[in-house]
Amino acid sequence: MVAQTSNETINGLLEEMKPMLIVAGVPKGQIRVRDGRLQIKTLSAAFDWLHDFRMSEEFSELVKVRKLLPEATWKRYKLYEIDGLREQKLLEVAMKKVARKWKSKRPSVFNPNRKRRDNDKKE
Repeated sequence: MVAQTSNETINGLLEEMKPMLIVAGVPKGQIRVRDGRLQIKTLSAAFDWLHDFRMSEEFSELVKVRKLLPEATWKRYKLYEIDGLREQKLLEVAMKKVARKWKSKRPSVFNPNRKRRDNDKKE
């Protein structure tokens, strides 16, 4: 029961952070909790890491830079292939910092599911 609640809490936080993580270039397969039974201790550590990540200076900076302009403007920049603007440079720096931090000591809970070998599959 507690593990289910912990899993829901982590998923809720991930959903809140997902748009910014995608902007930063984090693969979608990592913005989820791995399937399977997970110990409460593991989920707790994963939540603590994710919460610290959410409150980090790097993530906050990315959110601030992204909010400088409406989302439609960012999409137009991409659509019309406009590059080199000041806010784009700020965003690029913030994205790199977040991507680097995401890779650093990320709990394995946020990795894609492991592929099973043929002899591991249940029949």
